[in-house]
Amino acid sequence: MALIVSVRVRLACLLLCQLVLASVPAGAQVAVGPQIMATAKALVSFLKEKCPVAPPGDAEAFKSCQSALFASEDFGHLFAPSITWGGAKEGVPVWQSPNTRFDSTLFRSLYLPLFMFDGKFTIAHEGPTSWTLVKLHVAFRNGLGAGEFPYPFWHDGKKWDAYQAANELIFRIDPVTAQIWNLQRNTNPEIATIFVPPVPSPAFDGKWTWSDGDKKFQPAVTLYDGIFDGGNPYKSAMSEAYKDFALSLRDKSCVACHNPSNPRHMRPLVLLQTPAHAAGEIKALIAAVSDNRMPLTEWGLADPMNEADKLSFLRKARAFDEAAARAFAWEKANHAKAP
Repeated sequence: MALIVSVRVRLACLLLCQLVLASVPAGAQVAVGPQIMATAKALVSFLKEKCPVAPPGDAEAFKSCQSALFASEDFGHLFAPSITWGGAKEGVPVWQSPNTRFDSTLFRSLYLPLFMFDGKFTIAHEGPTSWTLVKLHVAFRNGLGAGEFPYPFWHDGKKWDAYQAANELIFRIDPVTAQIWNLQRNTNPEIATIFVPPVPSPAFDGKWTWSDGDKKFQPAVTLYDGIFDGGNPYKSAMSEAYKDFALSLRDKSCVACHNPSNPRHMRPLVLLQTPAHAAGEIKALIAAVSDNRMPLTEWGLADPMNEADKLSFLRKARAFDEAAARAFAWEKANHAKAP
C-alpha cells in the first residue's frame, strides 16, 4: 500500500524557475545570512570531528560516528524534522530526482554515518530558490558488515556502485528555517577523491530483512543495536511491538510497495520494511489509514479496509508507535548527551 505524500509547496513554484548554481571555495565570502552560515559551519565542524576518515571496514569508527550523530541534540537541530535523500544527477533538478523521505533522526543515525568526512567543502547558491548548498567531501564505508547498512544497498548493483563512487554530499539549507531539508550524494569529478578501494556488489537474495546465525534480526542497526543504550528498558518492547505490527504490514502487502526497489515509483519514496523505517513514518501511516486514504488499489485509488481489519491494523500500529516513542524518550532523557 502506498502513502499519499503531500508535495512541498516550496517545490511547486520552482517549476517556473531556472536554476543558477554559483559555487565558491570554502572560506570565501558568500551572501548568506548569519543563521545559515552558522548551520553550515556547525555541520562541517561536527562531521569532521565525529566522523573522520578511517578504514572503510572499521566498525568502531562507524559506531563512534553513529552514536555521536544520533545522540547530539545540537547536531539534530541542524536538520528539519523530515528530510529527503537521494542521488544527484547532472542537469536534473532536485524535485525531479528520485528521493526518499526520512525522519531526520533516523537518517542521521542510520544513513549519514555510512560516510566519512575530511572537512573539505564548498558552498553554493541555487539560483532564485535562495537555497544554500553545503557540499562536503566524503568517502563511503563499503567494508562494513551487512547488518550495519539500513537495508541491502546491493539489491541493485548500480545503486551499490553509486554509493561507492560518491565523493560529495550536498546539504540543502532552507533560507527561512536555516535547517537542512534535503541531502544528495554525488560523484563530482572535479574534486580530489578520498580513495576507498571499490568492492564488488554482494549477491542479493531478495530479502530486505533476515536473521543471522544467532537468530538475531538483521539489519541490526534498524533495531538501534549499538545506538540505544544497553540499559534502555523499552528497546525490547519496541522490537516486540514491531513484530506484531509487521504481520499487519505483510497481510496488507504494505512492504510490497514501501521497499527500496520502489515498484510504484513514489516521489518521495516512503519505507516501512524495518522497525526503524516504520517508526519514522508511523504517525503518517496511522493518519492515512484512519482517513481511509490507504491502502491503494493497483490503479492508485483508495481501497479502505473493512472496519474490523482497520481497527486491528490501527491498534497494532498505535502500540508500535507508543513503544517506539517510549524508547526514544528514554534515550533522550538518559543517554543522548553527546556534546
